[in-house]
Amino acid sequence: MRIVAHRGNRLHVPENTRIALLSAYAAGADVLELDVQLTKDGYLVVSHDGTIDRLTGQPGTILEMTLGELRQHNFGATFALRDGSKYPYRAQLETLPDLLSLLAPCGALLLVELKHDSSLNTGRREEFVEKAVRALIEEGVTDRTVLYSKDPLNLRLAGQLLPTLRLAAFDWELTPEQQIALLLEVGAPGLVTELSSVLNGNSGLTVFGEKLKQLHADGNLPLGAILYPHRKPGVFTQSEFDALRNEDFVWSVSTDSMLDVGRFVRPDWKWIEESFAGNEVNRQFWSFGYAKANKYCHVFQDEGIHIKIAPYDGQPEPPPTSALEREVRGLKEQMWFALKDWPFYSGGGVGLVPGISGDFRAEVDYTVQQVGQATTLEMAVLNVDPGAHQAKVPSSFRAKDSFYDPHGAPPYVGVEHDEDDGYRINWNLGSEYDSNQYGSPRGNGKALSGRLRLERRGAHFAAYYRNSTDAPDWVCVGAVRNESLNRHVYLRCVGKRWRQEREDDPSLYYPILANEFVFRNLTITRFQ
Repeated sequence: MRIVAHRGNRLHVPENTRIALLSAYAAGADVLELDVQLTKDGYLVVSHDGTIDRLTGQPGTILEMTLGELRQHNFGATFALRDGSKYPYRAQLETLPDLLSLLAPCGALLLVELKHDSSLNTGRREEFVEKAVRALIEEGVTDRTVLYSKDPLNLRLAGQLLPTLRLAAFDWELTPEQQIALLLEVGAPGLVTELSSVLNGNSGLTVFGEKLKQLHADGNLPLGAILYPHRKPGVFTQSEFDALRNEDFVWSVSTDSMLDVGRFVRPDWKWIEESFAGNEVNRQFWSFGYAKANKYCHVFQDEGIHIKIAPYDGQPEPPPTSALEREVRGLKEQMWFALKDWPFYSGGGVGLVPGISGDFRAEVDYTVQQVGQATTLEMAVLNVDPGAHQAKVPSSFRAKDSFYDPHGAPPYVGVEHDEDDGYRINWNLGSEYDSNQYGSPRGNGKALSGRLRLERRGAHFAAYYRNSTDAPDWVCVGAVRNESLNRHVYLRCVGKRWRQEREDDPSLYYPILANEFVFRNLTITRFQ
């Protein structure tokens, strides 16, 4: 039985977005489900609703709007966590070809609904279905796609255009008898229906479930039943999973959160559970180090890993008064950048000595003394291993290690609390120090504590955060494919501060902050 991510990880990030779908794959989904509509100007876009009201808070009908008009709206405007709390999260409406291109390399199965809003009584059915089938063919995913629609004429046309395409009948508003009649009429190998119509409250099959099981055994339902929990949140329970997992007629069961079901559908084991209690460092597993060689940063263990950065006492230089002084000042600044050895840049952290093989999930608690521009903390993985353990503040340049530099030792992927802007994913695909890439910051950047989460599945990574300020549940802040990372990677938890120009006047700088970061309760779960 396969696990379907229904519109992606939609309880943790706006639905049907690239982040929702990629993060669901990284969390272990076998199948990624998405919905397709047609725009006024003939683009295929990924949306469950035929209108934009529910997701944007603004009126509008997709079939009556151009792609350009739709892209002016924030499809995450109304996104809320399960407790109802909201936060600003801008989401762009995706086109089907773009999403298929993004998802094709991961190898996941696809469950695609052709929405009846774009075909019933619109006069555009042929255009809609033909473009959808062509998109699947062009991205080479027809052999791992199941297509379904509440409009049976969409399925018939798709089957005519591509006879090898797997189809599923769908209309769970019909009675069980009518659904079976629809299945046989359409001649589809699969049926999309509601989970509770197949499974009763005692974890046994209903009469309808027994009929579907017999149809499958007789060869009239070769693909099987595709089940959705028709409730909020749309998450199946462990007892439902256990009751259905060995039923051959069940092709899949869907969830709105892979994080909720991952603990019982994806075999794993807790590999590391480290509180960092006491002050004795387990050097078989953990190594301290410094991003820069100066006197300001001190890394130590004391009921947590502390990265304590002292106030910067470098003397502010007076403004240059002559052309020669300006030239000398400019050369000094350029030398700092060339050597990457700024005196006001300080940071360090802790690295995992043995590294991690294969797929994993890592989580860590953090606290920070203050938030502001030019200070950040991060949990990330990278290819290089941490250097020798540094038990004291560095006294020479030989004691610094780019492993502990959030900008250094690429490639990497991480999750960070960035300045006072919020949480985001960050990554680097190559070897250039300054070629780092970032997702947009999310959530309350003023939070002084929280928990970070990073997941890996193959070449795909997803980053999350939660805190007691605005995110009681996990919020996904980004997902990325990074094929430049090895199967065996090394984890770091680091903090740093630096000097940063002001946006309103680049000749002026934000204050160079003293700070203290503390990491505790780091866990690493690995998957079979």
